[in-house]
Amino acid sequence: MSEKKILRQKMLKELSLLSNLDRKKVEAGQQKQLFTTPVFQNAATIGITISTEIEWDTYPIIEKAWKEGKVIASPKCIVKTKEMYYYAWNQQNQIQNGYAGIKEPIPEKTKQIPSSDIDLLIVPGVIFDRYGYRIGYGGGYYDRMLADYAGVTISLCSERQLVQQIPRENYDLSVQQIITEERIIHTSEQNI
Repeated sequence: MSEKKILRQKMLKELSLLSNLDRKKVEAGQQKQLFTTPVFQNAATIGITISTEIEWDTYPIIEKAWKEGKVIASPKCIVKTKEMYYYAWNQQNQIQNGYAGIKEPIPEKTKQIPSSDIDLLIVPGVIFDRYGYRIGYGGGYYDRMLADYAGVTISLCSERQLVQQIPRENYDLSVQQIITEERIIHTSEQNI
C-alpha cells in the first residue's frame, strides 16, 4: 500500500470520529474565513463539490453564493475517461447521486461551464501541507483538472488535516490558498 493511501485512510478514520459539534465548529470557522476573502467576494462563478457526509459541508457556501447572485458549478465525473466537467445548477432536482455516491449535476437539466469561466475553484482533499499540496480521495480527477485550470484555487480543511509535507508525485499541483477554521494560508508565500 502506498504512503499516500495509508495517510489518506488514517486521516479519513480520524475525521469520521469527530463529533457533530466539532464538525460544525470547524465548518463555521472555514466559512467565516472564506467569506472574507476578496476572491470569494469577487467571484462570479464558483466551482465546488456537493459535499458528502465525510466532507466539510459545502451547502452553506453554495447557498450564500446563490444569495449573492453567483453561479455555482459542480463537477460530474466521467469514470471511463477519468475526466471531470462542471455544470451550473441552482435547484435540488438538478442533481443526483453519481460516481461513488457523490451528488452530481444532471447534464440534461444543467448547463456545462468551461473551466476557464470558473473564477474560484474550491478543491477537496483529505490531507494538506502548507505548500498547498494535497492528498485527495484517490480518483485523480482534480490532478488532471488543475493542470489546465488558470483561476484561483482554494481548499478547505481543519487544522488537524495539515501536515508538514506530503509525499509528491511529478503530476501533483498545489492549491493557492488553504482555509482552516483558524486561518488562511497563502501557499505561494511559504518557503519551499
